[in-house]
Amino acid sequence: MKRGDQCHPRNQQGFSLPEALIAALFFSVSLLGVLQYHQALLKGFSSLWQQRQAWSVLHQHIDSAGEDRLDRPFISGMKPNWLYRQSIGRTEGECAELRFTLAVRENQPAKLARWFCSTNGSG
Repeated sequence: MKRGDQCHPRNQQGFSLPEALIAALFFSVSLLGVLQYHQALLKGFSSLWQQRQAWSVLHQHIDSAGEDRLDRPFISGMKPNWLYRQSIGRTEGECAELRFTLAVRENQPAKLARWFCSTNGSG
């Protein structure tokens, strides 16, 4: 062997196997974290979109329905897993407060209340 080979080790080019494995592990863990964050964002946006749809459907139901059509059990545009509920809150004279609830999920109901007064033509 030459004397110069013992003093100066060969110049290494590239990465060693342990370095490459550690880099691949770090990359995969980082990628999994980003994908999990992306999934959580999509779930949140989906929930928000469904909630906005529920508000829109509930507003359309109240605005399009006359006093005679408010007791309809079904709302057009409602998804099969949504829960619709309507109740009478208070009554004062000829007026009644109707409460409408449309639940997309159990913990996120869209609630609206509106007063409806009967017009008898008197007065």
